[in-house]
Amino acid sequence: MSRKKQETQVDLVYEWNKNFEIGTEVIVTKDDGSKVSTKTISQAYMLGASGTYPGHTAVIMLDEISGAYELDRVLVK
Repeated sequence: MSRKKQETQVDLVYEWNKNFEIGTEVIVTKDDGSKVSTKTISQAYMLGASGTYPGHTAVIMLDEISGAYELDRVLVK
């Protein structure tokens, strides 16, 4: 991953957490293309973050949906 793309992902997490609280109602686009109404159950974070490595993908956890979803697939209602 390019450093610029990684910085963009980190910025996405920062902006999300600054503007939205846990429990925000959202619409997520699932892997099959369907759209589902749900709410957030975590703050956004960087997947793969460890030590000084900031991670590679901005994600968030959603109510009643297994696994984290990329922030670019989550829209606020």
